[in-house]
Amino acid sequence: VKPTLIALLALGSCICLYGCESVKLPLKNANKKQLKLAADAHQVLQKHCRQCHGKGDSQSDEMLLEYEALIEDKFVRPWDTQRSKLYRVIAKGDMPREEKDAPAGLFPRYDIGGPAVPEEELELIKQWINAGAPNWEKAGK
Repeated sequence: VKPTLIALLALGSCICLYGCESVKLPLKNANKKQLKLAADAHQVLQKHCRQCHGKGDSQSDEMLLEYEALIEDKFVRPWDTQRSKLYRVIAKGDMPREEKDAPAGLFPRYDIGGPAVPEEELELIKQWINAGAPNWEKAGK
């Protein structure tokens, strides 16, 4: 019975490990330079995304601009821009949406015809994610 039990436990462990995705945690102990980068990235997101994705006035349940939500919901994958939905939709030009792409009257309270995120600001977002996505909420402390 013991060899069978050991084999079953080993098989179960392999199945569990196979189904688990490698998760890279955000940078916990950021230095001043990394915190500045986080604050700058947050400013870019506030400038271009807050109007539709900000707390309280969100037109979408996706990607509220709260640090913990972005990390927990895996919109930002620390250390990995290619797997970070936030970066991909901005880089691809899917966000911010242009007014012509929205159904008439969908966003009556918002001027959503904003410009695309400039390349240098997109680069800030990329650097922030690749630096481990340090928490911008700690930048002011």
